[in-house]
Amino acid sequence: MSDVTAERIEQKWSEYAQSVDALAARVGNPDDFPVVPRSSLAGDDAKSHPFEVSHALRHIINASVDQLHGVKVVVRDANYQHLAVSNTLVRAALENTATGLWILGPGTRPERIERALRWHARNYHDFAYYLRSSDHSADMLKRNTDSLDQIADVADRLGMDPKRAKSGFQVTEPIKGGAMYTSLPVFGDWQITSGFAHGRPWAHQGFLRREQVGGGTDGHPVYRMTAREDITLYFAVQALHLLGELLRLRDRRAGLAMPPRPDGLPDHEPNARQPRG
Repeated sequence: MSDVTAERIEQKWSEYAQSVDALAARVGNPDDFPVVPRSSLAGDDAKSHPFEVSHALRHIINASVDQLHGVKVVVRDANYQHLAVSNTLVRAALENTATGLWILGPGTRPERIERALRWHARNYHDFAYYLRSSDHSADMLKRNTDSLDQIADVADRLGMDPKRAKSGFQVTEPIKGGAMYTSLPVFGDWQITSGFAHGRPWAHQGFLRREQVGGGTDGHPVYRMTAREDITLYFAVQALHLLGELLRLRDRRAGLAMPPRPDGLPDHEPNARQPRG
């Protein structure tokens, strides 16, 4: 790697670290991420109570910032690049942030609320699976089931399909759906980082540096794998950019003043793109 490339990577990591530290301070402040009365998001919350849209988004943002801050601590602070640790954290952040865009992206309130209800339902379905597999008390499972029924009641009150609202979703649906509200290659990046998270050979062999160190006794070549600094940086920055888009959309829906866009373009709603076939 040339000195120029190394300098640029160092500069980008410095910018990344500053941004993530600032976001970590924000999520630690209980008074941050306000919702202005009579804003679009305030209206969503009033209709979806007690499963507020803004509460789902706050959980998503908190988790995403925590994951991206973890990348900063490992790579920047500890100055250590594992083969898959940073990309595993990025994968989770991409999944969470894309889900936030999927919830908040639609221009109509019923669609936003239904998606938020499904997000809350997925939480209760996952918890129910844990309760059953760990032999927890029947009372706890009943309370969890009651929460799912309450989601159905909210949906029914709003004229939505209660079965759909309490059904949750498959993990890829909000990732593909959220990708429709950004020009970033969210689903492809998520696929690659998922490959790292699950130890898939195609991801390791395709996106790590390989050095052949032997022929192997069984006829297979033996490689030493090391992280590529540019790839590690790329996925972390992509996830941070995606989170920035979600935060901007969230603040707009919450009725907050919009600062100038980083790209200099006028502020605007995300235009939903057609999904790729």
